[in-house]
Amino acid sequence: MKKLLYTFIAISFTSVALLAQDDSKSVRFGVFGRATPTWYSMPTNNNYSKGGAIFGAGFGLNMEFRVTNVVSFQTGVGGDFDGGKIKYVDNNLGYANTNNYFTGYYLDKTPALVEIKGTSPSDPAYNNGTTTAHFLTSRQIHTTYVTIPLILKMKTKEISGFKYFVDFGANVGVLASAKSDDNTNDLVGYTITGVPITTSGSNKGLSIYKDCNPVRVGLNVGGGAEYRLAGTTSIFLSVNYVNSFISTVKTTSVYNATGVTTNSNNQSAFVYASQSFKTNGIQVNVGFLF
Repeated sequence: MKKLLYTFIAISFTSVALLAQDDSKSVRFGVFGRATPTWYSMPTNNNYSKGGAIFGAGFGLNMEFRVTNVVSFQTGVGGDFDGGKIKYVDNNLGYANTNNYFTGYYLDKTPALVEIKGTSPSDPAYNNGTTTAHFLTSRQIHTTYVTIPLILKMKTKEISGFKYFVDFGANVGVLASAKSDDNTNDLVGYTITGVPITTSGSNKGLSIYKDCNPVRVGLNVGGGAEYRLAGTTSIFLSVNYVNSFISTVKTTSVYNATGVTTNSNNQSAFVYASQSFKTNGIQVNVGFLF
């Protein structure tokens, strides 16, 4: 019986020593998945406004480098699927009307966005049967980013198996895909006074990658807890707020027009759309660290 007791004590001390040794690992690896409701912040604009959030998701790999007993540097690579909704105003009363508010674009037969080259709607390039005109009423954007976090993680000592932490840093994302689901008023003709005649339409899964910035950088701040399962193997849960500093779309679009202007030589040209949609979101992360 004493031999069994001594064996149990020896095994217990060995286990504690191993756990302490594992807890001192300087590098840890992990995997995670997350749910991410996201929406766009945008300036006050006569042509568009906030349309609401969409439910996104993400997954990836973590690498955690211990700096001190309470501070770690966290990075890795992940995929984020997010976006947002925009409402558009369409009270197009004709290009000569100064009270027009609309955002329009052209599609070829693919269909794909057609670059507006600074000419007017009367240009043969837009009236030869190869393009169609559409005025936006709403748009839901779906983006895919390859994301690299750069995070400082500060955590407590272990309390009953739990360590609590806060983290602060930035996310760097590279755009892999950008598509939109659009509701539109589609041009079918003009009245005698030049007011567009339209019918309701939609364009689903339209690629808008060419109209987007290829990189985004933003704030990532949050907190959570991890629970040690064995050694340094832990399960964790965190909630983070993310906020992009860079607009998803380009500031000036060569694919969207908001009007037509006429110069002193009586030559007309499209007015390119000014736009800014910055991603905001709440990330609920669940994963394992080893």
